[in-house]
Amino acid sequence: MLPMATVWLRLRADVRGRWRAMMALALLLGIVGGVVLTAAAGARRTDTAYPRLLRWANAADVTVIVTDPDPGSAGGSATGQPGPFTAGGPNAEAIRSRFFASLARLPEVASASRATEYNMALPVPGGQPDTQVQVFASPDDSLGVSGDAVKITHGRMFAATAAGEAVIDQQTADREHLRAGGTLRLIGIGKDATGAASFADAVPLSFRVTGIAVFDDKVVPATSTTAQPRILLSPPFASTRLAVTMTNLPEAGVRLRPGATVAALARDADTLRKRFGIADSDYTTVALSASVATTQSAIHPQAIALALFAVLAAVIALAVLGQLLARQVALDAMEFPILRAVGMTRAHLAAAALARLAIVTISGAILAAVAAFAASPLTPIGPARLAEPDPGLRADLPVLLPGLAGFALLPLAVLAPVAWRAARRAGGPLGVAAPARAARPSRLAAALSSAGVVMMAIGTRMAFEPGHGRTAVPVRSALGGTAVAVGAVVAALVFGTSLIGLVSTPGKYGQHWDQQLSLGYATVPGAVGAQLLAAAPGVAGYAAGANGEVSIGGMAVPAIAVDPVHGSGYLTLLNGHAPSGTSEIALGAQTMRALHVAVGQTVPVRVSWKGGTPGDSAVRAMRVTGTAVFPAFGVPAMQSTDLGSGAIVAAALLSSATPDTGCTEAAIRQGMACYGFFLLRYRPGADLAGGAAWLRAATAARGCTAAQCTVIDDQRPGRIRNYAGIRDTPLALGLVLAILAVGTLAHVLLTSVRRRRRDLAVLKALGCTRPQMLRIVAWQATALAGAALLIGVPVGVVAGRWAWQLFAGAAGVSQQADVPVPVVAGDRRRGAAAGEPDRRLARLARGPHPARAGPQDGVTR
Repeated sequence: MLPMATVWLRLRADVRGRWRAMMALALLLGIVGGVVLTAAAGARRTDTAYPRLLRWANAADVTVIVTDPDPGSAGGSATGQPGPFTAGGPNAEAIRSRFFASLARLPEVASASRATEYNMALPVPGGQPDTQVQVFASPDDSLGVSGDAVKITHGRMFAATAAGEAVIDQQTADREHLRAGGTLRLIGIGKDATGAASFADAVPLSFRVTGIAVFDDKVVPATSTTAQPRILLSPPFASTRLAVTMTNLPEAGVRLRPGATVAALARDADTLRKRFGIADSDYTTVALSASVATTQSAIHPQAIALALFAVLAAVIALAVLGQLLARQVALDAMEFPILRAVGMTRAHLAAAALARLAIVTISGAILAAVAAFAASPLTPIGPARLAEPDPGLRADLPVLLPGLAGFALLPLAVLAPVAWRAARRAGGPLGVAAPARAARPSRLAAALSSAGVVMMAIGTRMAFEPGHGRTAVPVRSALGGTAVAVGAVVAALVFGTSLIGLVSTPGKYGQHWDQQLSLGYATVPGAVGAQLLAAAPGVAGYAAGANGEVSIGGMAVPAIAVDPVHGSGYLTLLNGHAPSGTSEIALGAQTMRALHVAVGQTVPVRVSWKGGTPGDSAVRAMRVTGTAVFPAFGVPAMQSTDLGSGAIVAAALLSSATPDTGCTEAAIRQGMACYGFFLLRYRPGADLAGGAAWLRAATAARGCTAAQCTVIDDQRPGRIRNYAGIRDTPLALGLVLAILAVGTLAHVLLTSVRRRRRDLAVLKALGCTRPQMLRIVAWQATALAGAALLIGVPVGVVAGRWAWQLFAGAAGVSQQADVPVPVVAGDRRRGAAAGEPDRRLARLARGPHPARAGPQDGVTR
């Protein structure tokens, strides 16, 4: 009982006498651990935000669209005879409603919400109304509430029975300068005798904005259509006479039951469609899995970046705090021989040392968990912040509980062998612990001494030699911790510089041109494009291209074709080469991973869409020739390419007919290539704004409206836009790591100066002046910093490049990192980190005798 009583007595005495130092260590552990746990929990919260939003919103998996037939035509029945679903018929809407109600009762359907898109536009002062806007209302009061529920960020949801109210997205609010309570003005567009939208009978409309919301498919828009402003009108509008004249796309969003497949739903829904006499041309099903995958793949790299930072911060925390706690064990071990003489065993001594550490680590771990919980509103980051269905404080127990246990127990596990070895050290002449083995002298210090550089030699010796007896300093752990901290800073710098280079350099995300002239769904022969662009001012070169969509093994993939006309290098390929014929295809890295294919393999490809025209049913065996990087290409209502998502095929496969321009089906069958966009390069110094104005005027003079023929300067894909929002985050995190590195170096110097006060006092007594002693400490700081840089910089470069390769591989871009040239010099100004030791030396210099050094660490205070 006596040894254990002595253990408790010693522990209580330590807590009373050293509670400030223990509290400081616990606070430091809590701060660093809080940073680690915040990043780790933030990475998990970021990665799961969108799936949680989809579950919360009861988001649709499939959209089923039933349009009205063209005027004068009849809906077909299962036998090919005209059915009851006819244009202008009084029973058309009733049959459509019954069809959607029957669709909701299919065994694969968990829920269904009806919606109708209307032909409306946003007014443009002094210009043509902007039709690039999506306006919906729900005939059954479900859209936005029970199905595809919207997340209100400002204001409130409209009342189901209140007429004249609307909820808008942030994009519409910013464009129209609106907020909750404001008035939204729209222009309703009717239909002419052919069923086409007509501005002749446009009707001005106004709605009261009750709230600003996030729509689940607009977190990261996957198509140019979902990138348009979104407006949801209150349900009473859908039952008005005016709404019938503006109806564009009646649809239903279907959420599948667990285990149900899109194919099974499509089969049963097609059977149901035939039973109701709805023609195949008036019926469309759209699986939303590709859009969901696009959004999640844009969010995932940001979660990876946070997780990598958490790992780096944890490594630094272990290195820095490990050496601090190891140094504390070394100090405590000084009196172990005395305690062993009064009856304490080796196990009791180790237990006493670990008990003190346990108080620090457990307190610090609790503080870290509390700090992570308090900082949880800072996450998620990027677009996941929009998707987060439950913003604010969040206790992520799957991260916090293991993190708490790790910070409480891992340091004890690491330092247990250190405490065990310290407990068996023999006492020296003064009765306190002696060093385990003789210190090896520094060869560099000896060489400097031989060269006559005395101050530098003494500083170097203090930096690299542990010392003797009670003045010994754990140099190796100090140097190791500082080197790890420097390596982490360099890794963060390499990663951050590479990310900034990616989002700031169009060529790295595939845009090697200045402007794109898009013709929308229209196409022209190459000769027509050449005639137009030959007169365009400032154009130095161009390429012609086409948009479309292909199905590869059942997976829908946005596709483009690009034919260089003047100049080359319009496409960005990570490896391989561009397709040279209709039997070859190049894919994005993410698309290849999703399909589990590699360059050189053959895949089954079907052209689903050629621009806005349906493709054919023929399946081609095509060889994958390369891995491509894609900027944003797409047309309304179709999925857009995005960095590593997309396909490149020959223009012949995506050429669609526009008879008015000469692109007829017969000409295409005879080998004519028809193009829907042109990529333009301008001469240096050319007026891009003037060139865009000229192109718009020239295409308008040829009958292409401003809504169809557009000039696009910025083709940043959605992921690049998301990364741009966090481009400075790695550098900010690197700054935090740099502060930890400087703090580590300062702590090493403070400890060294404090424990070697007697040595410094001896130097003073031997004639060293105060400036000379300051130079000694400065050289000590320089030697430590130089050694840490020499070790940490190469390790940091390797770690940063490895982290960037992981990130770039997931994003589908080049894995070549941008490594900044570090200015690594043995600058004596790095001794500024020892400012506090210098001041202590100044006070020490006033003492003329070594006895002025005072009591040493490890002795009673």
